[in-house]
Amino acid sequence: MQTPSILRRELLAAGLISLAVPGLLAQTTPALDTAILPLATQEAPLVLDTLKKLTSFDSGTGQAVGLSGVASTIEAMAKELGGATERITPANGIVGPNLRISFKGTGKKKLLLIAHMDTVYPAGTAAARPFKIDGNKAIAPGIADDKGGIAVFLHAVKVLKARGYTDYAQITMLFNSDEERGSVGSSDTIRRLAGEHDAVLSGEGTGDQEVMVMGTAGVGRTQVKIATTRLTLTDRPIEEMADLILRSKDTPAQVLNTRMNWTIARAETPDLMDKLPAADLQFASFEFQITGKASHAGVNPHLGVNAVVEMAHLVARVSALLDGETGVQRQWRRAGGGLVGNIIPDRANAALEIAAPKSLDIKALESKLIAAATQAQVQGAQITASASVGRTIKTDGLADATASADVRVADMPTFEQLSKHTRALFDKKKFASSRLDVQDGIGFPPFNASADGKKMAELAKSIYTQLGGQLEFVPRTYGGTDAAWAAQSGKPVVENMGLPGGNIHSDQEEYILIDRIPRRLAMVAEMIRLVGQ
Repeated sequence: MQTPSILRRELLAAGLISLAVPGLLAQTTPALDTAILPLATQEAPLVLDTLKKLTSFDSGTGQAVGLSGVASTIEAMAKELGGATERITPANGIVGPNLRISFKGTGKKKLLLIAHMDTVYPAGTAAARPFKIDGNKAIAPGIADDKGGIAVFLHAVKVLKARGYTDYAQITMLFNSDEERGSVGSSDTIRRLAGEHDAVLSGEGTGDQEVMVMGTAGVGRTQVKIATTRLTLTDRPIEEMADLILRSKDTPAQVLNTRMNWTIARAETPDLMDKLPAADLQFASFEFQITGKASHAGVNPHLGVNAVVEMAHLVARVSALLDGETGVQRQWRRAGGGLVGNIIPDRANAALEIAAPKSLDIKALESKLIAAATQAQVQGAQITASASVGRTIKTDGLADATASADVRVADMPTFEQLSKHTRALFDKKKFASSRLDVQDGIGFPPFNASADGKKMAELAKSIYTQLGGQLEFVPRTYGGTDAAWAAQSGKPVVENMGLPGGNIHSDQEEYILIDRIPRRLAMVAEMIRLVGQ
């Protein structure tokens, strides 16, 4: 890990940050309003109140009722601040409103502040894991990503209004409802509004170690469907799915500047053993449950334990064991895991039926099979297994399997390399009867800070230093944010104006750091004040 001083020298040498810029931003130590930080400190408890309200709703992408509740909460506060509110219907059938808030001033510059209302959590999470405070942490689903950014923007405007500051032409806030799924319903709106403003502040948060990113990754997915023409016991779509996951899982080590993590798998097969001579055979069924650990698939996949990859290992090792058992036939009836495309999956499962000659000691085989199945190969994964007599697995009888991987790339040429590499791996089919349909692409484009964007980042760093904090610059992360859509307008964009925290996209407790709220609030208020002049 690079030290901050080394990282800063490298960024300066690479031209990623500058120390001297034209006009107002040329001030290496801009003059701050000394009344803002005390006001921000007084405002911090109210920021927590706002976060408690915002996180009380389930607002995962597509959860229309919860997203509307979040929007209503924001609208009420914005109107108290004198803002004009407008709900914008997203494109492409996306549910949940986008929310635009406008504040008119008396100056010349127009600023756009963007953050997203949607989270990655399933329905019921808000009630199961309500807002709480534990020491210096405020904990709730979505609190850091990105309801913290929403709260900071609203309360920063409140602080500026307390100072009587109106030296801007317009402050516009855009809070969208589908960032976690690539903003397919709001990207055009973000790009258009960014083009109508002079500068953009993006409210994504940052980690415990506070940074500002100069670039993000292109984000997309690779999806493979496996099917057979006429499914028989010699066709193995679930085993093919497991094998392709395993033969491609090391792709990021083979194609530089990429991340590829299998995050969703779904497979079921119809009953193919019903025509076997039951009088001559004995049957057994097995259920396997795999527990891993969730984490953000782009930013910190190494903090997760991928249950889908362990499921693939399990299917492969149990199948290999059964290959050595004379006269034993098998059918994997079900396998899968994962809920959201950009989260390392913390749950997976598999179900197997076997048919064995009556002369075989099936209890001994059961014991051997379960022993092999429960020997996890992904570090940290846990597996439970159960066996029952007969064919007891129930499925919907689908005759195919689908696996989807979260993909991150530094740029589009790198994506082309990744696509070529993975397709070559997929072509190495384990079973000749398998038919593979591969689809891949990039949804979020990469974000690269412009020269003016880097100047804005340097201004933010200077402000933060005066406020007693420390910010470092990171050339690129493997997250994807709406900063990419805003930057396509050609206007300068600065990222990471939200709150410091952690455990985003995790089954652990997502949190923000309470003691950082005053300083972050003051930084955003000062950015609006100084850039807006």
